[in-house]
Amino acid sequence: MISKILLTLFVIIIAWLVITNRQRRMAAIASLPRAATPVQKQGLNWRWGVYLFVILMILGSGLLLYMKWQDGYQVVTVQVIDTQSGRSVVYKARRMDVDERRFLTLDGREVSVADTERIEVENPRDDRR
Repeated sequence: MISKILLTLFVIIIAWLVITNRQRRMAAIASLPRAATPVQKQGLNWRWGVYLFVILMILGSGLLLYMKWQDGYQVVTVQVIDTQSGRSVVYKARRMDVDERRFLTLDGREVSVADTERIEVENPRDDRR
């Protein structure tokens, strides 16, 4: 807990130092004569590069979130095997509803697995090979 407080204070101090340093530099630049336009165009190109990078990051994040969401709603076959007797029962469930020791079937039943049983999840993508 104390480390979180110290880290927060450290970040606040660094931000304060950066802001005050930036204000000093801006005041020093404001006292100088105006620069020519090529410097402004170079800053403009840099800004467009940053905008492009941010847009690509947002699109990439959106694509990854969509793929994870789509994978979570995929229907998989869950086979519960009793290791002592060898009996097995097959269920259908969504991938996002399968946890370590329990899962929720498509018809709404919640299945809890005992310690002597194991779960095998069959991936439908494996059938395509």
